[in-house]
Amino acid sequence: MVWKEYDGGQSGKGSFTSLLNLDRTRAGLHKVYFSGIGGIGVSGLAHLFLDKGWSVSGADMDPEASTVCELIERGARVYSQHKAENISEMRPDLLIYSSAVRRESEDIREALHLGIPLVHRAEALSYMMKDYRGVCVAGMHGKTTVSSILSWCLSRFDSGVGYAVGAQCAQLMPHARLPRVKGKGWFIAETDESDGSLLSFYPEQAFILNLDRDHLDYYSSREMIEQTFSQFADQISGKIFCCADNPWVMQLKEYSFKERGITFGVNPRADYRIGSIKLNKNSFELITPSGEVKEFQIQLLGEHNICNAAGVASFLLEAGYSAESIAEGLKSFKGARRRQELLYKDDNYRIIEDYGHHPVEIEATIRAIRQQGILKDGRLLVAFQPHRFSRMQKLLSEFASCFTGVDQLFLTDVYSASEDPIPGVSGQMLANAIQERGQAVEYRQKLDDVRMAIESTLRPGDTVLFLGAGDISNLAHQYVDLLKHSKEEK
Repeated sequence: MVWKEYDGGQSGKGSFTSLLNLDRTRAGLHKVYFSGIGGIGVSGLAHLFLDKGWSVSGADMDPEASTVCELIERGARVYSQHKAENISEMRPDLLIYSSAVRRESEDIREALHLGIPLVHRAEALSYMMKDYRGVCVAGMHGKTTVSSILSWCLSRFDSGVGYAVGAQCAQLMPHARLPRVKGKGWFIAETDESDGSLLSFYPEQAFILNLDRDHLDYYSSREMIEQTFSQFADQISGKIFCCADNPWVMQLKEYSFKERGITFGVNPRADYRIGSIKLNKNSFELITPSGEVKEFQIQLLGEHNICNAAGVASFLLEAGYSAESIAEGLKSFKGARRRQELLYKDDNYRIIEDYGHHPVEIEATIRAIRQQGILKDGRLLVAFQPHRFSRMQKLLSEFASCFTGVDQLFLTDVYSASEDPIPGVSGQMLANAIQERGQAVEYRQKLDDVRMAIESTLRPGDTVLFLGAGDISNLAHQYVDLLKHSKEEK
């Protein structure tokens, strides 16, 4: 059996559609199995199926992950290994998978053997959205922040709003839910461009926040990126919101969705133009197309998050919500997990975690921390875990120069994200490239070695930033526990 037999969900799409259409009349619960149920996107979809009344099961190698625990609390059955027995025992009506799933996974092979329909995560989510007012958030950077802020604001205006965002948020628990009213209900969904699966969606409105060189394991050229997003734009029936400060997305707008595009940003040509910015208060002015000036404030750091908030405000103003209610929503949003998340703070130290794994994101986060005056007289220590061998290989020069402003940099080895290693590509390779540019860096192959290096270096007044989309998150939380325990002993 080969992957192409079920890649894209073609073998199971018709069966999946039939199952969803029949779920009100068929006796008994439908059963769905998720391969990799703990992943942030897959776990969100599992919540949607629970909302729909299905029996949910799945497998994940980290059965103690918070995403898994939330599903178990709602009645999902989760296996700790991807065994064939999971499928033969449960006999699900369909299996849902993501592009991160290994081809040789036993549960997937058993589902193929038994003729159980397989559907890609994006196709399933797209079908879930079809009865609602779908809004997709796309782009290379800022998707989770924009989708979570928008979901939070809309949930304040209408408790029946639905969403599926790419991070856990304390104010949006769980991180995905179905709208309560079909037809009129908003459904906000974060899409994934990394594998082209955003082309599964046909929303009413959308954000194409920005374009950048990323996911170069999938996109072989700039033209392929443009073609994918151009096709996505053609599948959107209404307005498309994009950042006027990103030249690439503005070019795409001109030839692909000029009449439907709504722009925001500091660019003087933006439809919704960001005016005065006060970084010390995280506040900004937004000048509407009619020339009105609206004032907003957020809790998130940095100019890039002000731009994200401006995009949300632009959408909500276009949708007819009042500036006053929008301001209350923006100001009350506390952020998504792993996005500049403050994990710990006392009189001596501050620990921050961020999901940034692309040079543009890393640069923006470091700049935001520097500009905000958080450091005062202390130092900024950064621990970074590179994400994907292909990204490290193709963006090496950008990675080597994006850590400007860091007082002490620690690198660990590459988090593969299911990729096979590329000979010669490693954290050591990046460390060498950074050193060649004259910046000090310490390479520690293992995460535990990074922890010990930070522990021996840390001094009162320092801020530690843990960066990366891999399991460096575990290290960040372990280090916070260590600091708390040390403080309790004193």
